[in-house]
Amino acid sequence: MNTVVITGANRGLGLEFAKQYHSDGWKVIACCRNPDAATVLSELGVSVRALDMLDSAAIEDFSNSLGDEPVDLLINNAAIQDRVKIEGFSGIIESDWIDGFRVNVIGPVLLTKALIPHLSAAKNPVAAIIGSQQGCLQTYETGGIYLYRTTKAATHAATVLLAMDLKEFNIPFVALRPGHTKTEMGGPDAPYEIDDSVSLMRKVLVNVDMERSGCFIDRSGALIPWSLNKDLNE
Repeated sequence: MNTVVITGANRGLGLEFAKQYHSDGWKVIACCRNPDAATVLSELGVSVRALDMLDSAAIEDFSNSLGDEPVDLLINNAAIQDRVKIEGFSGIIESDWIDGFRVNVIGPVLLTKALIPHLSAAKNPVAAIIGSQQGCLQTYETGGIYLYRTTKAATHAATVLLAMDLKEFNIPFVALRPGHTKTEMGGPDAPYEIDDSVSLMRKVLVNVDMERSGCFIDRSGALIPWSLNKDLNE
């Protein structure tokens, strides 16, 4: 049985990943900050684990708790965004911005590093993070949304760096672009349904190998240049 570790699994893309992998017979280790409130995950029958991406000690403890268990797939999905998407400077909340970097960038790097022994124990391991067009500088037509845009740009940089450092362990690392999807973060007017976005990203993950390591990959399977011009359709 293959094992997948998913962060931010209590809602949105993370929850849908958990549902689909569980349905296909995978062992799902679904991580969230408050397992007691993750009723849908509990009803699925997956392994629900407490993991706060703001807590570096908790990340190490989580890795240690897995013992010698192989991890075939790691999906760094947990993320936070600006509470209010306001253009200009008025939407900046410093404490939230700092937490954004810790959850969206630093935490995933530390978790991936901590899980190297578990990924290495799998036959064909893959590690991934959810990227975003908002992390591509050439797409910007307005100011604002500092937390999400800057942290996703840093996420893309971390993807390239992790791919380089994981090469010696033969673990590919990629960023995935789900597109604008109907989640709590994406909003109800987003053009893509969540089950479709996750299903397509899963097909992408099946084909990830060392040649694609360090790439930003669209849900369609197309490789996206890191600069990503603004003409790419949502």
